[in-house]
This record gives sequence, C-alpha cells and structure tokens, in this order.
Amino acid sequence: MRNFCLSFFLCVGAGNVVAQVASDSCTINRFKPGLTTFAFSSVDAVPITYGTTATHVGRVYSPTGDPTSCRPVVIWAHGGGFFAGSYLEQKTTDMMRQLARKGYVAIAIAYRLWPTSPANTQQFQEALIRGVQDMKAAIRFVKANANALRIDTSQVFVGGSSAGAIIANHTTFMGVTEAFPLALANQGGNYNVTTPAANLSFSDKVAGCVTQAGAIWNLSFLDGETTPWGAVHNTTDATVPHSTGGGSLQIFNRLQAIGTKSFLHLTNSPNLHTPFPGTPVAAYVDTFNLQSYKQLYAMLKHNGQATITVSGNSFTAQPAGTSYQWYLNNTPISGATAQNYTPTANGKYKVRIQNCNNCFSTSPEIENITTGNHETAPNAFNIFPNPSSGIVTLQLLASEAAELNLFNALGENILTKVIREGMQEVDLSDKPKGVYHYRVVGARVRQSGKVIIY
Repeated sequence: MRNFCLSFFLCVGAGNVVAQVASDSCTINRFKPGLTTFAFSSVDAVPITYGTTATHVGRVYSPTGDPTSCRPVVIWAHGGGFFAGSYLEQKTTDMMRQLARKGYVAIAIAYRLWPTSPANTQQFQEALIRGVQDMKAAIRFVKANANALRIDTSQVFVGGSSAGAIIANHTTFMGVTEAFPLALANQGGNYNVTTPAANLSFSDKVAGCVTQAGAIWNLSFLDGETTPWGAVHNTTDATVPHSTGGGSLQIFNRLQAIGTKSFLHLTNSPNLHTPFPGTPVAAYVDTFNLQSYKQLYAMLKHNGQATITVSGNSFTAQPAGTSYQWYLNNTPISGATAQNYTPTANGKYKVRIQNCNNCFSTSPEIENITTGNHETAPNAFNIFPNPSSGIVTLQLLASEAAELNLFNALGENILTKVIREGMQEVDLSDKPKGVYHYRVVGARVRQSGKVIIY
C-alpha cells in the first residue's frame, strides 16, 4: 500500500526512508535539507565549458574551504520552454549556492535553445533531444574531471525546472532506442554529438533525478527503471499539468507501481507554474527548493549501508571507508578501528563506518558468534540491507541448514525457505512494502527479528 505523508509529500514507504537513513549521520549539518541549515558559510563559483560548442557552458558552485574529495554533485537545467531562460538567472543561482553551502557540488548548465518557441511536435522533440544530449555531455564532463572537481562519480544527480525538468527526466529514463527516430536523426543520430571525444569513455548514468514542474513524453520510458526520482509540482499548473500528459503525478504512480524509490510533493498555488522566471514569489520558491532538498537528501547513499562479511574467523566491514569502529554488545572495542577485525569474545558485533564526507553508517549486528569456530555458532544469521528496497542477502554462519520463515503484520507466513551456510540473495520486491518478522531455526541457529521493505 502506498504511504502518504503530511503536506502532500507522497513517498514510497515514507517511514521506511527515514529508517533507512537513521543509521547514517553527517557532521557539521552536511547535506541537511532545511532552508537555513548550512555546513559552509561561503561558496566558490567557477565557469566551465563542458561540451563541444560555445553554448555548452556552466558554472560550478562548491563550498569554500571544503577539504573532502568525494562530494555528491547536482547538475541543474533551467526552464524557459526550450527557447528561453538562462543558467545565470537569480533563482537558479540562489539554489545552486544553497546546495553548495550544504556540501554538494552544484552545477548550473546552459544548453542549446531552440531559436523560437517550438511550434509543433517535431520541433518539441528535437529541442528535447538537444537538451538531453547536452545534459549527458555535462554528466560525462563531471565524471571525466572528478579529481579536479573532487566529486563522487557514483553520486551524480540531475535536475531542472520546467523545460529543464523535462530534460532531466528524459536524460534519466529515455534510452537511445526509445528516442524519437526522426528527431534524433536530425540532431546527430545519437546522444554523443555534444560530448568531447576525450569524455566518451565515461558513463552518462546518474544516481538520481530531482525535478520541479516536469513531465515525460512517454510513460513507457519508465518501464524497468530503478533510478531514484523526485518531483515538486503545483496542482493548478496549466503550463505543465501534474496529472496528465506524462506529468509528475503520472510518473510517480508508474514508478511506485514498479517499486522504484520515488517522491512527489504537490503544492496548491493558484495559476502558478514554476517559481521562475515569471513568478519569483519568495514563499513559492522556498516551497519548491525545500522539497527538492528533502528528496535529494533521501536519495543520497551517505556512506552506504554498512554490513559485515565473515571469512573464517575474521570480520570485514563493507563498504570501505576512511575510518572504522567495531562494537561488542553496543560498547566500542578499544583499538578495533581497522576494516578487518577478529573477534575475541562471544556476543553481538557491529561496526560503524565513516567516509570522507564525515558521514557514518552502522551495520546490523551479527549475534553470538562463537570465537574460533563460526561453523558451530548458534544464532549466526544476518539479513541485509535492512531496510531494503526488495533484494536482501541472507547470511548463515552455521554449517547445518536452517529454515527461514517470513511473516507479515497479520502473522501470516508468506515465505518459507531452506538456507545454507554462506550468503544468498532473496528477492522480496514482490511483497507489499512494510515491516515483516522473520524466524530462522536450525540445529545451531535459533533467531528472530524484523526486516523492512520500502
């Protein structure tokens, strides 16, 4: 069942998203989504040329004095009906500066505009194709220059407003084989024509998409897609309707139906489209930006879900970080600050991992590991990631097989599975989102707990 949040903030498994990032935390308010919460006081702005023509320029905003080297990046396209607007307009500049002060690298890009307002379907499709080509060129540019920009190439996000939002949606979800054949042919035949040759080896895939008052040409472009997506849209928007013509509500519903992490905030401000360039109402701007910041924050991987893998008598913390702290029965183990750890006592072990952004993630506990012989450990079962979007890994440390039973909130047994020593993946994405209880029973394993599917 879809969950609904206050203030028209619709989100897949809203409570579960909170739980997912609850084990993550960042120092100095980095990335926090409030309008007045900033980790940095000032911003550096540097011009770039990202594509093959003089049109392909932009401006990079980054936090002044930030020493980190794995920052998430947001590439943003302005609105203007595909024929007007500027990456230097005040609203976009303000938004980019706010993102930079939160700890992101924010990049506002110019893209090739149609000479006049597109007059028919063919012109709209070609104008859109040009925008997608240019945004993909910008994605490859930032990945090719990751060291200079000090960014995390696995956390490149795109976004935009109005026409820019439509470009971002199609950049994220429309493949070359799905594109409009004649329009694509007239604009170079592929998505690479505005990418410098030196950057073509870099992927144009993104980690997420955050939009304001956008749409998508064909909802079938979303089929099979797993990239997180979010939108803010006004319910009285007459320029890009939210509920028809591939508007944000339709995108949201389609992504929800296939289990893709997705977010939608609906406003109700009479007769307004995007908050710029024609309607720079301060409260309206704040509403759009605040919700975009919240959605982006929910898409961040932070440090990734920390987990523990076991090999023989040794534990390994994953993913790799810049520092580690191992715990036994919720107490920090003195000196246990390396990625690998060999337990010296029975009990419940977990690890806290820090990454270069000063963000942390704490693993689920591995219970009652018998030191020196994991194969005879009672209660040696783990399930991760938890919460999960559907694919979970079952880890059994005992040599004898055990039986896993999964129960829904009504106590109904919805899954029974024999598991064996080692790790195996189980797909729970076909189960309704919510909290489930599991019980694992074997000759040397007897354990129960909860798993959250969002």
